[in-house]
Amino acid sequence: MKQLYRLFIVGVLAATMFSSCKSEDIVEADIQVITQDFSRIGQNTAIGSGYITIDRGIAVDKRGICWSVAPNPTVEDEVAEAVETSDLGAFTAQLYGLDAATTYYARAYILSGDRVYYGNELSFVTKNTSIDGWCVVDRVYEITPTTAKVVMQIADDGNNEILEYGICYGLMIDPTIGDGKVVSEPGGFGFTADIFDLLQDNQYYVRPYFTTNSGTTYGESVRFTTLNFIKSIKVSQGYQAAYLFGQVIMDAGSPTTERGFCWGTTDEPTVEQDYFVTAGKGTGAYEVLVGGLTKGSTYYMRAYAKNDAGLFYGVAVPFTTKTGDIMPGANLSDMVLVEKGTFAMGEPNTATIVSPIDNVTYGKEPVHTVTISRDFFMDKYQITNEQLCTFLNVYQSTTRRDLNQALYNSSGRTFAFNVSGAAPNLNYTPVSGCGRKPASSMTWGCAYNYCLWLSAELGVTVRLPSEAEWEYAARGGNMSMGYTYSGSNVKTDVAVYGRATALGPNVVGSLAPNELGIYDMSGNAFDYCMDFFDVDYYLGQVGVETRDPIKTGPANGGKAMRGGSWRHTDVYLRVSVRGKCNNEADCGTHSGMRIVLEKLPAGI
Repeated sequence: MKQLYRLFIVGVLAATMFSSCKSEDIVEADIQVITQDFSRIGQNTAIGSGYITIDRGIAVDKRGICWSVAPNPTVEDEVAEAVETSDLGAFTAQLYGLDAATTYYARAYILSGDRVYYGNELSFVTKNTSIDGWCVVDRVYEITPTTAKVVMQIADDGNNEILEYGICYGLMIDPTIGDGKVVSEPGGFGFTADIFDLLQDNQYYVRPYFTTNSGTTYGESVRFTTLNFIKSIKVSQGYQAAYLFGQVIMDAGSPTTERGFCWGTTDEPTVEQDYFVTAGKGTGAYEVLVGGLTKGSTYYMRAYAKNDAGLFYGVAVPFTTKTGDIMPGANLSDMVLVEKGTFAMGEPNTATIVSPIDNVTYGKEPVHTVTISRDFFMDKYQITNEQLCTFLNVYQSTTRRDLNQALYNSSGRTFAFNVSGAAPNLNYTPVSGCGRKPASSMTWGCAYNYCLWLSAELGVTVRLPSEAEWEYAARGGNMSMGYTYSGSNVKTDVAVYGRATALGPNVVGSLAPNELGIYDMSGNAFDYCMDFFDVDYYLGQVGVETRDPIKTGPANGGKAMRGGSWRHTDVYLRVSVRGKCNNEADCGTHSGMRIVLEKLPAGI
């Protein structure tokens, strides 16, 4: 009776399970692949085909056929990688190096990240050897856009005298010695052939041969595809702009005379029909920042290169631009018009006020006359952490202290932003409560690249101010009241300075503005300027009127900084005081920026 009771319970559970298994409960794999068939089966080669039937957005890194003399082959056995690059649909791969008259088991496979998906298993039997002898291609390797190496051997000469042997190749299947060929030196039973003058990005067939008094015996054809010497590497897209990356791997037959990118909304853009930009010439990696895109739109990019043989393209890379705010928290009304004018630049008491840079130097900031000859717009606020993070999430560089690449202080960002993930998928987010605080841990190089990016995004020139423009605006421009600090003679009215390390900067615009309505030009965070810092720069301008001065200097030299910061005492707050960073990658927790626009964009 107890056994019957147990059987009843199991039966009820089974019935419940089967009756509740509805169609919506069935979960299919993210991707599925079928092993279709094998064709052109010879003594040493065969062509296998597969088909990707389902793809739920899984990236396909590799696809091909794996095989073995034992059932259930895996990618740990022999593999032949397919040359097709489309994620969905049919693909083929050629197996070679097989033994004659042998049964093989094979499966199609797909590699996605660290996961492998297999298709169904099929088997096939290779052909028996010929009484006339046979030869094989063992390997095709070191394939470039224009060259390849082929290893062949004569496996059985059929007891005939070998008069000549080698490989023949061409664009058609089963080439003959009437096509291109490479002949071995006499003697031996195998060699490595070097093939030259191939066409880039083309599928070739190569097969071995040997000639006797009875005629020519051919082995089976093996196919290979030459590389494309121009590569479309990636796109790092923003909102209305994108960084495009490409590479010319080598000069293919003749020097590369032009390289660049083309892009558009069709899946194979061309320089004739779509947008394009040139990027110099020669080999190597290159990148370009382009603008004029539309938010939330899908585009396709192809790198291209020209040489004597013509125009060649890399594989198209699709990308979709971001949506949202390019400058979060900002609007056009924040851009203050600074009208052109003439002013007295420098410190009247320079002979008695020591430079805070070294606390030794006097007399280097004499008053001199400067004319700003063009109107410009200046952001009334310093660039904030949330605005900088918007850029960094597109730019995707690293924290290395290389003078050309360092973007920010890698150890002191308590009041700035957090970084997670790994390049090229770094994620920048403002520290909690610091989104509207000045981005005060960046390098000059970061500020410069931010301006380039924003120029492409907005379609107008965005840049750092010159030292002269900065001081002119800090003094109030044509509305100047002659204050010691920017907007007041009382520093506590306008300047955030001398704060404890635990407090950090204030949110931008927390105190009173100056005469033009611009905030924080004394204190909160230093502002980078375009100028190379030269301590003696003013000395040659005394007694003459200088128009739009800007000091240039060596690459990665020290840059001028102005305004003081939250962590410094009041010594930097006067509108005449100069500061500096040591090079383009030097920064502390006090280094920030504000932007200048030469004209207003349509929107932000």
